[in-house]
Amino acid sequence: MLDFEKQAIKIFKALGDETRYRIVRMLLERGELSCADFDQEFHLSKSAMSHHYRVLENSGLITTRKAGQHIFITVNRTVLRQFLPDFEKIHSRSGD
Repeated sequence: MLDFEKQAIKIFKALGDETRYRIVRMLLERGELSCADFDQEFHLSKSAMSHHYRVLENSGLITTRKAGQHIFITVNRTVLRQFLPDFEKIHSRSGD
């Protein structure tokens, strides 16, 4: 299987989960967010949220950066556009 195919499968699996889909949409609409921002939106344990971040990061859909004790997350728009060119336009309010 080609690397492109492997990454595409990871991306589609990642977005196939409602929580991860909503995380990506939030990031597209609001820009960079911290884990604390997601804690207010999703009422899941820290370990569950960490799992979702890890799946999204392993698929290449998000990037994280650490600033002190805070972790900030952004959408990797390059990867998103490579595999799903119209995703932002169709699935987020910021694409209007």
